[in-house]
Amino acid sequence: MSLIQIKDIGLMSKICPICIEDFTAHSFNLICNTLEGGHIFYTKISNASRYDDTEGIVNHCTNYLKHVNPEKWTWVMDFEGFGIKHTLGINTGIRLSKLINSFGKLQNLIVINVNPFVEQMLKLIKLTLNKEYHDCIHIIHKNNDLFLQQIKNWKTLDQHDKNVLLSLISS
Repeated sequence: MSLIQIKDIGLMSKICPICIEDFTAHSFNLICNTLEGGHIFYTKISNASRYDDTEGIVNHCTNYLKHVNPEKWTWVMDFEGFGIKHTLGINTGIRLSKLINSFGKLQNLIVINVNPFVEQMLKLIKLTLNKEYHDCIHIIHKNNDLFLQQIKNWKTLDQHDKNVLLSLISS
């Protein structure tokens, strides 16, 4: 179990009944809160044992966002380990883009560890996002990415949390 998951265990009774039974079911965890990006959430699809549970994933994310109710938020989506079995989740991606549209307040959608297939899939999903969110999508390809350099200067309440954030997006 990762450090991020340990931090969220106590909240699952309020957020996701599925994750109370199986904490690996979904992947949407709060990492930290920053002045610039707001609350930072992290998803790694390949870590979710129920990656094909569209309804459960959407409910998990919706409940978490409603629980925190951030003024602004950033979502880091990690596609490391994303395989052909995950591609059937295009419907999940579309439903999550609708969640972004309805909840609002998204500052950044940071996408890491992509391959050409994932980039094509993201282009399809982008079509379902409101235009106001198109410019907040940042695909980070390398460690010296300009946006990644900006993130390194973001201010968090806890330096440890910032180190977790940077280790996740710099991998």
